[in-house]
Formats: sequence, C-alpha cells, structure tokens
Amino acid sequence: MTRLRPALVLLILLSSAPAPQAQTRGERLNLRRLEQAASALAAGELQRAESLLGAVLAAAPRDADALNLLGVVRARQQRGAEAERLFRRALDAEPSHLGAHVNLGELLITTGREEEAIQVLLAAQRLAPDRPDVNVKLGSLYGGRGEHERSLEHLRRVPASAAGGDYFPLLLKPLLALKRHEEARGLAREFAAYPAADARARAEFAVLLARGGLVEEALGLLEAARVREPRSFHLLFALGFISAATGRHEKAETYLTEALDAKPDDVEALRALASVARARGDFEKSLAHLVRARRVAPESPRVLYDFGVTALQMGLLLDALPAFEQLHRAHPREPAYLYGLAAARLKRGGRAEAVRLLKEYVALRPADASGFYLLGAALHSLEQSAEARAALEQSLSLRPDADAEYLLGETLANEGDRAAAVELFRRVLRARPEHAAARAALGTAYREQGDFAAAKAELERAVELDPDDLRASYQLGLVYARLGDKEGAKKMFARADGLRGRERRRESVILKLIDPPQQ
Repeated sequence: MTRLRPALVLLILLSSAPAPQAQTRGERLNLRRLEQAASALAAGELQRAESLLGAVLAAAPRDADALNLLGVVRARQQRGAEAERLFRRALDAEPSHLGAHVNLGELLITTGREEEAIQVLLAAQRLAPDRPDVNVKLGSLYGGRGEHERSLEHLRRVPASAAGGDYFPLLLKPLLALKRHEEARGLAREFAAYPAADARARAEFAVLLARGGLVEEALGLLEAARVREPRSFHLLFALGFISAATGRHEKAETYLTEALDAKPDDVEALRALASVARARGDFEKSLAHLVRARRVAPESPRVLYDFGVTALQMGLLLDALPAFEQLHRAHPREPAYLYGLAAARLKRGGRAEAVRLLKEYVALRPADASGFYLLGAALHSLEQSAEARAALEQSLSLRPDADAEYLLGETLANEGDRAAAVELFRRVLRARPEHAAARAALGTAYREQGDFAAAKAELERAVELDPDDLRASYQLGLVYARLGDKEGAKKMFARADGLRGRERRRESVILKLIDPPQQ
C-alpha cells in the first residue's frame, strides 16, 4: 500500500473548545506560552518548545493543547511510546481534541498499528467530516486493506481545491481495483492538467494506470508530458518500463537507451535494458548491461541476481555459481537465491547438494510448482525414482506442465512402467508437438515394445527437431538396423558416435521462471 508520511504535523494549535469570557493572568500567560511553543515547533526548536510546554503543564497538568504539542515534540525526538501516552492523555482531558486524534492516528500508522489508527481517525472524522487530511489518510488505509469502496468513500470527500499531488494516485488505485475504467480515464485527464505534478509523479501515475490495464492511456499521458520535458529520465524510464511489460521490446529498448543517455550509469535503467535484451533472446547484450551495472553497484543484490540468472541461462556456470553463492551467504533464507544456487549446482553436477537446497526451497515456497519440478529433476538424475516421482507429481498437482510430465514419464519408464510412460509422452506431445526429447523417449518406448514403424516415425521427427540429440540418433540407428536399412543405420550410428565423441552433455532439465527476490 502507499504509506502515509511518518512525520507528525501540528494540526491544531489550541483547543476548539470556547474560551471563557474572562481569563486570569495565568491563563493568558499559558496561552502565550502555547503560541510560542507552536512557533518553536514550526521552526524545529524542540528544546525551547519543550521548556515552554513544561511550564504550561506545571500550572495546568491536564491542558490538552500542551499535552498534544508535547506529544509532537516527543515524536520528533523519536520517542514514540512517550508521544503516544501524551496524545492519549490529551484525549482523556479533552475527547474532542481533533489535533490529538490526528496526531495519534499518524503515530499509530508509523508503528504499523493500522487497525488502531483507523479507529482513531474515524473518531477524528466524526469531529470534522470533511477535513481533507483525515479523509486522505483513511482512504489510503482502507485502500491498503483492499476495502476499495470505503477508500473511495473517504477520498471523494476531498475537494479538488484541497487535493495535492499525492491524492491522484491514491484515488486511482481503488478505481482500477473496482474496474471503474471510465472514471480512471477521467482522473487521468484531470491529473494530466494538474500543474504541480513533476515528471516523477507523472511517471508513477502512468505506471499505475498501465498496471490497471489502461496501457494506451498511460503511454499517452507520458508522451504528452514529454512535450514539456523531452529528456526527462523519469518519463523515458516509465515509457520503457511499460513498453517492456506489454511486449513492445523494440520501443522499450529505444526509450530505456534514451533514459540512460539522460542519466548515465543508472542501475535500474541498465537492469531494465538487460531484461529487455533477455526477453528478445539476446543474452550477450543482457549480460553486457549487467556487467556495467555491477561496476556501478557492485553490492546490489538485485543486480547480482539478474547477472546470475542471465549467466545461468547462457550456460556460464563459472559466472553464475559464485553470484548465487554470494547472494545465498548474505541472505540464506531468500527463496529465489536458494533456487538459483540449486539450479547452478545441478547444472555443474552437484546433484546431492542441489537436492538439499531444493528441499529447503520447497519448504519455503510449498505452492511453487517450479521448485518441485527442479527437485524432481535433481532426484531423477540421482536415480531416486520414488522420491523423484513424488516431487514431479506434486509439481503437476500445482500446475500442468509438459516438461514435468516428460520427466515423470522418464521416471516411470526407468521403473519399468512403460505403459504409463508412453501415455505421458503422448500427452506431452499433444500439448507441445515440438518437444524433441519427448518424441525421442516415445520412439524409444515404441522400439522396446517392438513397434518399429511407430518408433521410426517418432525418432525421425525427434532427429529433425534436434539433430544433436544423441539418444534419438542412436535409437533411430537401432530401428533402421532392425528394419534392414543398413545405410540408414550406419549413418545414425556415425552421427551418434560423433555426438558422443564431442561429449556433448544433453540437458533434460528446463529451468523455470520463479518469483524474484522480495528485497
């Protein structure tokens, strides 16, 4: 949710209760001290304000204004518990003290006690139903809880004349959540004409619009803003971010490159450019951007994670493994780093260690099918069939996936359950006809069952899809030999010998995307 600003502000200097017609000399003195204390607070002179308020409270211990102001002093001194006690004492002395209500509500927000804050601020709203700051705070709190109708109820009490720049994104969020797109478009037009919004605010608003499904409106808002600030980093970055998120990779790269020109060596722009290059299949360019980002921010976990993922996808295990080891040492309970390290270990042949890490991962993310898939793959490579089957079945119970079905089929074939394996390979190929490994496995199963015609068809297609598949070439050679095609068999065996001679290790494990790190 959008956090309200933690700084406590002085809302009411004096009680709203009517003053008596005649004041004693002491009462007039206390009033002057309160006014002086308020001025000192506004100037940041906390010690002077505290001294003046102490004098007031010595003469009138239940003075609600003095208690409220001293609570503000304590809050600014980072003494939150004392500030809370003072605000509550002010309300005990004068239950209708609006300033103490609002200040206490703000303090509760900053300490994460949002439910209590809502109750305090609702009491403030009953005292002043149309007060803008109270309604904005309540709208933000209800929006953070997903109570979008109640959020709108409070935000719509804020008049346009009192709305600040922060008000527009607060109102946009519930409108988008409730699918009130026409109202959201109207708000976007209103915000586009709002003169006080800077480029950063316009960029953030546009990203919210795009995430809510109003992509063209978001891009239009940003392009209109660029007329005034054509080289604004924030506008260019937002245009690149939204374009990338909607698959417009060429435009995204153009915008992000311009953003980087406006703010050279910006780490987030480099990460975004690397992500776009990765999405376009240009892993070398992606890695180049990340190498540059590492020079700028060598301690950034996000940069190191992106670098590790890209290196892993490129098969650069000597680069990926130390990156994930460094991340895991610093954050041993971060699931994404566990997964990355396990994948790198598995690719490097550290199967037992990969299994250990993946068991930790699935304990942290028990609803992630990718974790169980990779665990099943690691167990399969160790020929621990029963455990591999259980992990792969758990993966498939969480999410259908052709690669997991393929590996489960291989596991069942190894256990001797050829009929179940064949059914799985067929299911994989119905979903993904171009799955070369599944065709090779199905062709092998047909050969073992003596159905050489079916085996020939599947294995020829497997070799066509992946000429470097050692198993497909060798199995096809066996089929040709059995069918009396000596020349075909000789050719396939020669191909298999060439692949074996290069010691090309075939990978049956497909790395899956997982949720990125939370920090």
